[in-house]
Amino acid sequence: MKICIISNSHLSNDVRLYYKLGISLAKQHEVYVITTSGVVNDIHNPFQVVVDSESPWRALRIIAQKVKQIKPELLICVEPLTLLVAWRLKKKLGLRVIFDVHEFFAYSFSERFIWPIRFPFFLAYQTGLKILIRIADGIWTVNREVGKQLLGKRVDHKAVVLPNYPVKNVWDYVCDVPGALEQVCQMDFDLIYIGGLTKDRGIFKLLKLASLLKHDFPMLKILVLGKFFSPETEKQFNQSINSYNLNAVIYYHEWIPAEKIGLLLKRCRFGLWLFNPRNRRMKLTTPLKVLEYLAAGLPVITVKTPLMKALIEHNGLGICSGFQARAIAKATAKMLHLSSSEYEDMHRKCLEIAETRFNWEALEPQLFQSLNKVMAK
Repeated sequence: MKICIISNSHLSNDVRLYYKLGISLAKQHEVYVITTSGVVNDIHNPFQVVVDSESPWRALRIIAQKVKQIKPELLICVEPLTLLVAWRLKKKLGLRVIFDVHEFFAYSFSERFIWPIRFPFFLAYQTGLKILIRIADGIWTVNREVGKQLLGKRVDHKAVVLPNYPVKNVWDYVCDVPGALEQVCQMDFDLIYIGGLTKDRGIFKLLKLASLLKHDFPMLKILVLGKFFSPETEKQFNQSINSYNLNAVIYYHEWIPAEKIGLLLKRCRFGLWLFNPRNRRMKLTTPLKVLEYLAAGLPVITVKTPLMKALIEHNGLGICSGFQARAIAKATAKMLHLSSSEYEDMHRKCLEIAETRFNWEALEPQLFQSLNKVMAK
């Protein structure tokens, strides 16, 4: 059976699209990952197809043309707009359609606007998305809350939860060190933060905690890896590094390909995941980065929510704290003071839970069962 996985915004070597869905499905089927940027591969299954387009909207037409050429039996859409391709082609090609929902799209969209007008934009986006998903024969979600936002009480009957767990032994590989990473790959770091660099994701709390810790830990080194979404935030970030005198503490590197992240995780002791617990979208999900920290054996320092407390503190995988800079600094200091044996014990627990519970391969039976159910309709 031929399967097309389409996106108008992801890379063709995106972790979920290629390394999880693509590689797993290619064990039994012929798979094509069609996106607007990334690596081209027309030799090995899963195949990677990149279409040339100036905009996400124009890309939809070109993606639809590629799908028509391939003539798949199943179309997997991973962005809301790509459902328009499904509406155009489903009846014409006799396709089955699955929508893979990997985030709170409506919340994410509404956060672009100021508070007084967020809800109307959330409602408009959510209403439009609920109309678009009517074309889908099946829905996959990364967690139940994402599916519940779209389907309400029908979530348990209409959606299959396929968490965004890391691929098993995700960091057990050897790859070339890019020139841009050569310097940092020769250093060891106490803490690493990976993710979007915004106020709601605690980037300024991180700088404040660094300023609070640097006197007690004069050799402290923190690696920050991610993208700024606002020039103003980036400017304030750089100014704060100078005003807190953190140039010898904070090492910033822009976003790098997912397959290279392991090079940096292996140089670090603890993973940071900071977020504003008032942000509903972040509060209700377990980020892939947290699970990747665990897969690399890094205990996690994070913000206390019921979800994080149940995962991190209950299993002895790190520590949770309030969202105040002093609270985070106090929790971080406690971790940095761990003895070698205490750290190794926590490191081992992180590796074990990633190996036994939080890995993508454990989900493959459920993936194929859901797929077969959709195709049998």
